[in-house]
Amino acid sequence: MPTTLNQVEPYVPSPEAVQLHADSLVIDGSAVIIESDAHFERVDPGGVTATNHTVTMPGVGLTEALRQINSFRRWLDKNPDRIRLCTSTNDIHEAKASGRGAAILGPQDSLFLGTDLSLVGTFWDLGLRVLQLTYQKRNWVGDGCGETNPAGLSGFGRSLVKELNAFGIVIDLSHCSKPTSLDAIDQSDQPVVLTHAHPNAVTPHIRAKDDETLRAVAATGGVVGVTALSAFNKTAFGVRPGLTEFVRHVHYLIDLLGMDHVGIGLDFDETNTPEKHAGDIARNPELEPVKEFEWDDRRVRDLSRGAHFPNVTGALLDSGLDSGDVQKILGLNFLRVFDQVWRA
Repeated sequence: MPTTLNQVEPYVPSPEAVQLHADSLVIDGSAVIIESDAHFERVDPGGVTATNHTVTMPGVGLTEALRQINSFRRWLDKNPDRIRLCTSTNDIHEAKASGRGAAILGPQDSLFLGTDLSLVGTFWDLGLRVLQLTYQKRNWVGDGCGETNPAGLSGFGRSLVKELNAFGIVIDLSHCSKPTSLDAIDQSDQPVVLTHAHPNAVTPHIRAKDDETLRAVAATGGVVGVTALSAFNKTAFGVRPGLTEFVRHVHYLIDLLGMDHVGIGLDFDETNTPEKHAGDIARNPELEPVKEFEWDDRRVRDLSRGAHFPNVTGALLDSGLDSGDVQKILGLNFLRVFDQVWRA
């Protein structure tokens, strides 16, 4: 693998990489979309076809979840020429053909459901197509990876997995604890995903996944989206990683799971600010037990915003992957899972 990807000067992908990226169907496994024109300014240059959008913030109740989804749906209605709701893989193909973006509704916490399984159908009707079972902490379903002594799925959680399978909603385990993840995998008769994660064997972190969990996800037919946070890609304390470190995670997963089970989930939060980030860490201190990276260095160099997505394509090609495999990682692997689970 080349060592020139971490140069101080900004990385510039080759013309061939730029063209391949433009031709590819690109799916970002996880992001938070801001409801303003700033989204288009940040993401359109990145050539992202579809984004799994964290439409309700973790920890919210039913009323707030409905309010946030309604607000986002109204924003989509105001921008029909630039972005559309995505409830099927046909919508993703149409977005690519029309030059628009597609937004998949994918909350990162199921707390808003309470213990009412009938709400799954309600939220499916509203457009929800991906659901992360837990965020960092315990909820009615199971335990997040931030619990000190994590347990597996609750009885309700087992029922919820079956209900999500029945409606065709993709199960995301990115923030779930290992016991909850393995229980969900055991219960699900559909592929499950890690929309934004990384291998613990490469960069240890509470949010990382061990090889057993990664293999179990792949065994369902699922996909692991590699994320671009500096803390998840570093090789030394406080040293901001670059594309070389990011690609290292991709290659590790290819070797461990096979080419069909690796994707990209850069985890950009367009609404984030230093103040909001500080609040998130105050609620979930295990995510950043020691302040390691300044605000401007919190993401991998040359992957600090959506416009940098073509750098992923360039770095993957530079690392020796062929164009067909790069296109799988950019979006076709996630598309396959969506097609199977959504059945539309």
